[in-house]
Amino acid sequence: MRSVIAALPLLALTACGGASGPQSIGSIAPPAGGTSGGTGGGVSGGTGSPTPTPTSGPANLLDVSTATTFNAIGSFQSLDVTETGNYAVSGPVLYQGNAATVRAPSGTVSYDPRDGIFTVAFSDSKAGMSTGTMRFQDPGHRTEIGVVAGSVWGVPILSDFNYLEVVGPSARPRDAASGDLGRADSVTFFYQRPGSQTKYVSLAGYVRNAFDRTSDPVVFKAGTTSNFQRGALVFGQDTVRSQIPITGTGTYTGGLLASMVVNTTIDSNNRMPNYFQWITGSSSITLDFSRQTMSMLLTGTVQTATYGGQDVPLNQLTIPGGATFEAKGSGTINLTGTGGFTGSFGGTDASGAANYARFVNGGTTTTVNTTSVAQGTSVAGASSIDGTFFGPNAVNVGGNLRIVGGVPGQRVDILGAFTGAKQP
Repeated sequence: MRSVIAALPLLALTACGGASGPQSIGSIAPPAGGTSGGTGGGVSGGTGSPTPTPTSGPANLLDVSTATTFNAIGSFQSLDVTETGNYAVSGPVLYQGNAATVRAPSGTVSYDPRDGIFTVAFSDSKAGMSTGTMRFQDPGHRTEIGVVAGSVWGVPILSDFNYLEVVGPSARPRDAASGDLGRADSVTFFYQRPGSQTKYVSLAGYVRNAFDRTSDPVVFKAGTTSNFQRGALVFGQDTVRSQIPITGTGTYTGGLLASMVVNTTIDSNNRMPNYFQWITGSSSITLDFSRQTMSMLLTGTVQTATYGGQDVPLNQLTIPGGATFEAKGSGTINLTGTGGFTGSFGGTDASGAANYARFVNGGTTTTVNTTSVAQGTSVAGASSIDGTFFGPNAVNVGGNLRIVGGVPGQRVDILGAFTGAKQP
């Protein structure tokens, strides 16, 4: 995975991730027209088929006349790393992760059409992260992908997404005499353009890198603690409960964005390095409203891990970049409670077929054991799916997911989000 984001003026950040200096965002790309729910071809591209035309509603989720706030249904992770001074080797690590639910979202994404301002506020104590309130309002914060910008790295390159960022040092200044460049603190929020896949719900991602720098751009200051955060989420216009079908079936196709920690490789210092890797791909969700059942298929590609702006050597990774991710899950629809659907990637679906989560790399398949705690075994895995409906007549779906490996020594934690547009 290449480093991304264009160079910008350095702007001060507060310790919690909010900006204390001037904030900015550029104008968003014009949304696609039309009144369908989107094409649903997946994050990496594809056209799919047009969806049925809803009876009413705006052209897309950001086609609003006044400032509008959307709930963020997200999955977030954080790593606190004690640095050794070498980007490929980390000291003690505190890892935390959590996936929100439809009823208890991770925060909000607000958009004001009058001045083109996005304001994001995410908070998840179980994931060890809180952004405060970040307001992006100046054209300098609209970025272009594919260009290195100092401390901004670990952001996936996605052609149909817009990128907004704040880059800057913390309050501790640089000390040129000692080669200490101060503490870097960068935040990137990126979202899928409405209409590129789905019109009433958008996939989005969040990246924060905070670390003490030295004169070597790929070496962090030894003895300091770095903080890295990753998130995948959806936000959009909720479907009115009365417009959600109660009979018939529906198939929705769309995108997948996920971040993961997966590593069982012990390095030469008898430590287990920890790195984030993105997964990008597509989703297919089938809903039987009459039987109130749900099934899901996910397919994606694992991205190469980056640390300090450099690709992590392959011998440090259990799952290399380019490997395929596959998962099958199932669950139930609950229209009287959440107004959405829940499920998991364990057990079997309504037909009795086994669910799964796995990686395929060449001829090698690595299956993630999501089996929960059971008497007489050491397995302690877990998985979850939380989704809901967006747009007129439930033409879109979106939600989040989590997959935790339960076998000792198999450290796997995948936190992601998905979208879908209803197909004819």
